[in-house]
Amino acid sequence: MDGRVQLPVIQYLQKRFNADFVDSVTEAGPNLILSEARNNSSVQSILSRVNISVEHHDSVGIAVVGHHGCTGNPASRDEQVVHIQNAVRLLRQQYKDVEVTGLWVDSRWDVREVG
Repeated sequence: MDGRVQLPVIQYLQKRFNADFVDSVTEAGPNLILSEARNNSSVQSILSRVNISVEHHDSVGIAVVGHHGCTGNPASRDEQVVHIQNAVRLLRQQYKDVEVTGLWVDSRWDVREVG
């Protein structure tokens, strides 16, 4: 949801998926929410919005993003990368025909994929 992250991520995803447009499903700390899957209403809200993007906007990829200085998930980079990886696994189970990737945005707003 952090506006500082939006433009670098959009630009990265446009190149990565050769897309003219990028849908944004924003939430404070989405990698943590999806990783823990504790708050079912938050998880379902995210999945519902991703579903619209995939089914109605023909999105070809999904990215879970974590970033430096995140207030919604104030964990360290290493912890957030684990959250991103867990969230990617969850989304891959839900969207088997769509490529799902994890992204980390560092303090210089550079975007990197995480495995």
